[in-house]
Amino acid sequence: MAFNQGTYQGIVASTYDIWFSGDRFDDTDFYKKFMDEVPGAALEIGCGTGRLLLPYLTEGYDVEGVDCSAEMLELCTLKASARGVSPVLHNQLIQELRLPKTYKTIYIPMASLMCVSERDEAIRALAGIFNHLDYGGQVLIPLFIPRNVNTDEWKVSRSGIRSDGAEVILSSISSVIFHDQVQTNQDKYEVLKDGELLDTVFTTSKLRWYGKYEFIMMLEKIGFQAIVVYGGYNLQPLNDDQNFMIFRARK
Repeated sequence: MAFNQGTYQGIVASTYDIWFSGDRFDDTDFYKKFMDEVPGAALEIGCGTGRLLLPYLTEGYDVEGVDCSAEMLELCTLKASARGVSPVLHNQLIQELRLPKTYKTIYIPMASLMCVSERDEAIRALAGIFNHLDYGGQVLIPLFIPRNVNTDEWKVSRSGIRSDGAEVILSSISSVIFHDQVQTNQDKYEVLKDGELLDTVFTTSKLRWYGKYEFIMMLEKIGFQAIVVYGGYNLQPLNDDQNFMIFRARK
């Protein structure tokens, strides 16, 4: 049994592709649409094992990747070799972005900006993104607001089979401090094979969320313009019942 306060390393990295395999997801065409609209070099922040990045490279898009997890990037490199592509990857934190070039498009899939749980560091991350955009460039940032997530019993959220035939079961407990806008997630990974429990790993992570107008003000303060908020990957307007938002802003 192991306790791990970090995220996207160890068993979290090695099992990621069990949950997210294949080349097409709900957000695949969304980012392609905007890269087509503003042609040029793009940067994916939180590229992980290459869920979006590698299919985009295979299709000829000029996209580089950033991730804070060296283990995820190693897996991305292995998968890229099998595809015959050579991604440019950077092992950096979002809030400490230091890259030698600027981009036409920067996108942060899977609401990964929320993993920056301290507000001042999230603002630093947005400022770094602004500095790495070409003038006229765009940023795309999905976010969500949690609903009814306080749980005191383990609830299975995912399960799948590893390449060695072992089953991995992911269970979670979540709690929210609404006035701080922070969600704390405790995840339990159980590895079983032939009915025997081989390993149990616990991880803890925090997510910080933002309201629509709060985040617009943060973007405007940094200098972003032409801010649009979508209610989903089909570009539908945001309605009163939705807790998922996608922000598009220009430099």
